[in-house]
Amino acid sequence: MILIKLGGSIITDKEKPYTFMRKRTHRLIDEMASSVDEDLIIVHGGGSFGHPGAEKYQINTCEPLRVGEAVSTVQHKMRLLNERILDMMIENKLWPISLPGGLITRYEDGELAEIDEEIFKRYLELDTTPVTFGDVALDKKNRITICSGDDLMLALGRMADRAIFVSDVDGIFKKGKLMSNISHGSLPLTKDDLPSQKASIDVTGGMNRKIEMMLSLSKHCRTFLVNGKKDGRLASLIKGDDVICTEVEL
Repeated sequence: MILIKLGGSIITDKEKPYTFMRKRTHRLIDEMASSVDEDLIIVHGGGSFGHPGAEKYQINTCEPLRVGEAVSTVQHKMRLLNERILDMMIENKLWPISLPGGLITRYEDGELAEIDEEIFKRYLELDTTPVTFGDVALDKKNRITICSGDDLMLALGRMADRAIFVSDVDGIFKKGKLMSNISHGSLPLTKDDLPSQKASIDVTGGMNRKIEMMLSLSKHCRTFLVNGKKDGRLASLIKGDDVICTEVEL
């Protein structure tokens, strides 16, 4: 099984709230449909559909604001994004099944404690494609929390042979050079490692956290980061061809 994450930065315009990158997302789904010959599970991020509400209501804090309004509003926006992706998958006969992240997980103090793997397995047996996504989830201690797409990827990695993160960068850079492979010994990255347009402390810190998560995932399956802005790269990676990307491995 191949686990694919469509990052929020690739399917939405993060600079413009609630802006769906329709053409790009449609191409990526076309690439998946035309190149895969095994089971898929799709995870997608929230991007500009999830982040504005999460920030407005301070959901990832101990005291989120207006909890009922927060849950309802953010979940609604995420389901609008999810519906657009499902429509495109149905056009390509990938037969998606929507499994919202907030309804298939259990969180405790902001940490993912449990995910319902069985429901994914059962839908895969029906020749469908499970699709899950970042969401607002119930939290045993904090009432609500953010269920992130990365949490879902890490939890579902035990079921996968390969995990592919589709982002808006060519891969992971070290000293300004794109790395075809990267391991724990290459961390931490500094601002000097990234291309100039990405070289900020916030981005570097975020990339280090992302790579740490991907390293954990690579214990279970081969793990890749590929640029979804470039035509054909996802399709080539799915088929096992050589492609510009980074494999993250312990």
